[in-house]
Amino acid sequence: METPNTDLVFNVAQLLKEPLGSNRKFDIGAPELRLSEQTDRPDAEALEARGVAGNVKITRLSKDLLVQGKVSADVRLECSRCLTAFSLPVEGRLEENYQPTVDVDTGRPVRREADEEDDTAFSISPNHELDLTGPVRQALLVALPLKPLCREDCAGLCPQCGADLNEGPCDCQPDTTDDRWEALRELSLQDLPTGDGNLN
Repeated sequence: METPNTDLVFNVAQLLKEPLGSNRKFDIGAPELRLSEQTDRPDAEALEARGVAGNVKITRLSKDLLVQGKVSADVRLECSRCLTAFSLPVEGRLEENYQPTVDVDTGRPVRREADEEDDTAFSISPNHELDLTGPVRQALLVALPLKPLCREDCAGLCPQCGADLNEGPCDCQPDTTDDRWEALRELSLQDLPTGDGNLN
Protein backbone atom coordinates (compact mmCIF):
# COMPACT_ATOMS: atom_id res chain seq x y z
CA MET A 1 0.00 0.00 0.00
CA GLU A 2 1.40 3.40 -1.00
CA THR A 3 1.53 5.93 1.82
CA PRO A 4 1.80 9.54 0.61
CA ASN A 5 4.16 11.75 2.58
CA THR A 6 5.69 15.06 1.57
CA ASP A 7 8.40 14.86 4.20
CA LEU A 8 11.62 12.92 4.59
CA VAL A 9 10.99 11.66 8.15
CA PHE A 10 8.86 8.59 8.90
CA ASN A 11 7.77 6.90 12.12
CA VAL A 12 8.65 3.20 11.80
CA ALA A 13 7.62 1.99 15.28
CA GLN A 14 4.87 -0.26 13.92
CA LEU A 15 7.12 -1.73 11.22
CA LEU A 16 9.75 -2.59 13.85
CA LYS A 17 7.12 -4.70 15.65
CA GLU A 18 6.19 -6.68 12.55
CA PRO A 19 7.70 -9.96 11.27
CA LEU A 20 10.84 -10.25 9.17
CA GLY A 21 10.20 -9.21 5.56
CA SER A 22 7.37 -6.80 6.33
CA ASN A 23 7.62 -3.55 4.39
CA ARG A 24 6.13 -0.15 3.77
CA LYS A 25 6.19 1.99 0.63
CA PHE A 26 6.29 5.76 0.84
CA ASP A 27 6.34 8.69 -1.56
CA ILE A 28 9.00 11.16 -0.47
CA GLY A 29 9.46 14.81 -1.26
CA ALA A 30 10.73 18.19 -0.16
CA PRO A 31 10.42 21.65 -1.78
CA GLU A 32 14.11 22.38 -1.16
CA LEU A 33 17.09 20.51 0.22
CA ARG A 34 20.53 22.00 0.81
CA LEU A 35 23.15 19.65 -0.61
CA SER A 36 26.38 21.38 0.37
CA GLU A 37 28.06 24.70 0.96
CA GLN A 38 30.08 26.13 -1.94
CA THR A 39 33.17 27.63 -0.35
CA ASP A 40 35.51 27.74 -3.36
CA ARG A 41 34.37 31.27 -4.26
CA PRO A 42 33.09 33.93 -1.86
CA ASP A 43 30.26 34.91 -4.23
CA ALA A 44 29.09 31.31 -4.78
CA GLU A 45 25.74 30.26 -3.40
CA ALA A 46 24.99 27.09 -1.45
CA LEU A 47 24.23 24.08 -3.62
CA GLU A 48 20.51 23.31 -3.35
CA ALA A 49 18.08 20.79 -4.82
CA ARG A 50 14.54 21.89 -5.59
CA GLY A 51 11.42 19.83 -6.18
CA VAL A 52 12.82 16.73 -4.48
CA ALA A 53 10.55 13.75 -5.19
CA GLY A 54 10.76 9.98 -5.22
CA ASN A 55 9.64 6.78 -3.55
CA VAL A 56 11.12 4.26 -1.15
CA LYS A 57 10.44 0.80 0.21
CA ILE A 58 11.40 0.16 3.84
CA THR A 59 11.84 -3.53 4.67
CA ARG A 60 12.06 -5.14 8.12
CA LEU A 61 15.26 -7.18 8.51
CA SER A 62 16.18 -9.28 11.52
CA LYS A 63 17.53 -6.32 13.49
CA ASP A 64 17.63 -3.40 11.06
CA LEU A 65 15.56 -1.71 8.38
CA LEU A 66 16.58 -1.64 4.71
CA VAL A 67 15.63 1.45 2.68
CA GLN A 68 15.59 1.15 -1.12
CA GLY A 69 14.27 3.63 -3.64
CA LYS A 70 14.93 6.46 -6.05
CA VAL A 71 14.84 10.22 -5.90
CA SER A 72 14.96 13.08 -8.39
CA ALA A 73 15.36 16.85 -8.16
CA ASP A 74 16.43 19.96 -10.05
CA VAL A 75 19.82 21.26 -8.95
CA ARG A 76 21.07 24.77 -9.73
CA LEU A 77 24.62 24.47 -11.08
CA GLU A 78 27.25 26.54 -12.87
CA CYS A 79 28.34 25.47 -16.36
CA SER A 80 31.98 24.40 -16.36
CA ARG A 81 32.56 26.03 -19.79
CA CYS A 82 30.64 29.31 -19.85
CA LEU A 83 30.05 29.76 -16.07
CA THR A 84 26.33 30.40 -16.63
CA ALA A 85 23.93 29.23 -13.89
CA PHE A 86 21.42 26.63 -15.04
CA SER A 87 19.04 24.04 -13.59
CA LEU A 88 19.90 20.36 -14.13
CA PRO A 89 17.44 17.49 -13.50
CA VAL A 90 19.21 14.66 -11.63
CA GLU A 91 18.14 11.20 -10.47
CA GLY A 92 19.70 9.07 -7.74
CA ARG A 93 19.15 5.71 -6.07
CA LEU A 94 18.88 4.91 -2.37
CA GLU A 95 19.94 1.73 -0.59
CA GLU A 96 20.77 2.19 3.09
CA ASN A 97 20.53 0.29 6.36
CA TYR A 98 18.99 1.89 9.46
CA GLN A 99 19.65 0.62 12.97
CA PRO A 100 17.32 1.18 15.95
CA THR A 101 18.83 2.99 18.92
CA VAL A 102 15.98 2.10 21.29
CA ASP A 103 14.13 -1.21 21.50
CA VAL A 104 10.54 -0.59 20.35
CA ASP A 105 9.11 -3.13 22.85
CA THR A 106 11.12 -2.41 26.02
CA GLY A 107 12.11 1.22 25.51
CA ARG A 108 15.70 0.37 26.46
CA PRO A 109 18.80 1.33 24.46
CA VAL A 110 19.76 -1.29 21.89
CA ARG A 111 22.99 -3.14 22.74
CA ARG A 112 24.95 -4.56 19.83
CA GLU A 113 27.84 -6.97 19.71
CA ALA A 114 31.06 -5.75 18.10
CA ASP A 115 30.43 -7.81 14.96
CA GLU A 116 26.95 -6.30 14.63
CA GLU A 117 28.14 -2.70 14.49
CA ASP A 118 27.87 -1.07 11.07
CA ASP A 119 29.60 2.30 10.74
CA THR A 120 27.90 2.90 7.38
CA ALA A 121 24.37 2.45 8.75
CA PHE A 122 22.13 5.35 9.72
CA SER A 123 20.43 5.49 13.13
CA ILE A 124 16.72 5.41 13.87
CA SER A 125 15.92 8.07 16.47
CA PRO A 126 14.83 7.19 20.06
CA ASN A 127 11.31 8.17 18.93
CA HIS A 128 11.53 5.46 16.24
CA GLU A 129 11.74 8.01 13.43
CA LEU A 130 13.70 7.30 10.27
CA ASP A 131 15.16 10.42 8.64
CA LEU A 132 15.96 10.12 4.92
CA THR A 133 17.56 13.55 4.59
CA GLY A 134 21.15 12.23 4.68
CA PRO A 135 20.70 9.41 2.14
CA VAL A 136 18.67 11.62 -0.23
CA ARG A 137 21.38 14.30 -0.07
CA GLN A 138 24.10 11.71 -0.77
CA ALA A 139 22.17 10.14 -3.66
CA LEU A 140 21.69 13.50 -5.39
CA LEU A 141 25.31 14.57 -4.86
CA VAL A 142 26.59 11.30 -6.35
CA ALA A 143 24.32 11.82 -9.38
CA LEU A 144 25.81 15.24 -10.20
CA PRO A 145 28.24 15.39 -13.14
CA LEU A 146 31.87 16.23 -12.39
CA LYS A 147 31.87 18.91 -15.09
CA PRO A 148 28.31 20.18 -15.56
CA LEU A 149 27.38 21.67 -18.93
CA CYS A 150 24.43 23.96 -19.63
CA ARG A 151 24.15 22.11 -22.95
CA GLU A 152 26.28 19.54 -24.75
CA ASP A 153 27.43 21.95 -27.46
CA CYS A 154 28.27 24.80 -25.08
CA ALA A 155 30.93 26.94 -26.80
CA GLY A 156 32.35 28.28 -23.54
CA LEU A 157 34.18 31.57 -23.04
CA CYS A 158 36.78 33.21 -25.25
CA PRO A 159 40.18 32.57 -23.59
CA GLN A 160 41.36 36.05 -24.66
CA CYS A 161 38.50 38.43 -23.87
CA GLY A 162 36.16 36.23 -21.80
CA ALA A 163 33.11 36.76 -24.04
CA ASP A 164 30.38 34.12 -23.98
CA LEU A 165 30.76 32.39 -27.35
CA ASN A 166 27.23 30.95 -27.09
CA GLU A 167 25.97 34.46 -27.85
CA GLY A 168 28.08 34.69 -31.01
CA PRO A 169 31.72 35.08 -32.07
CA CYS A 170 33.85 37.79 -30.51
CA ASP A 171 36.27 40.16 -32.31
CA CYS A 172 39.44 38.44 -31.07
CA GLN A 173 41.86 37.10 -33.65
CA PRO A 174 42.70 33.42 -33.16
CA ASP A 175 46.20 32.76 -31.89
CA THR A 176 47.79 30.37 -34.39
CA THR A 177 51.25 30.29 -32.83
CA ASP A 178 52.56 27.04 -31.38
CA ASP A 179 53.77 27.56 -27.81
CA ARG A 180 56.05 24.52 -28.07
CA TRP A 181 58.51 26.58 -30.21
CA GLU A 182 58.46 29.65 -27.95
CA ALA A 183 61.79 28.80 -26.27
CA LEU A 184 63.53 28.53 -29.65
CA ARG A 185 62.15 31.89 -30.80
CA GLU A 186 63.82 33.60 -27.87
CA LEU A 187 67.28 32.20 -28.77
CA SER A 188 69.78 34.38 -30.62
CA LEU A 189 72.86 33.37 -32.58
CA GLN A 190 75.06 34.61 -29.73
CA ASP A 191 73.48 31.96 -27.48
CA LEU A 192 74.63 29.12 -29.71
CA PRO A 193 77.94 27.38 -28.86
CA THR A 194 80.90 28.08 -31.16
CA GLY A 195 83.40 25.45 -32.29
CA ASP A 196 86.39 25.02 -34.54
CA GLY A 197 84.60 22.56 -36.79
CA ASN A 198 86.88 19.70 -35.69
CA LEU A 199 84.72 16.61 -35.29
CA ASN A 200 87.55 14.65 -33.60
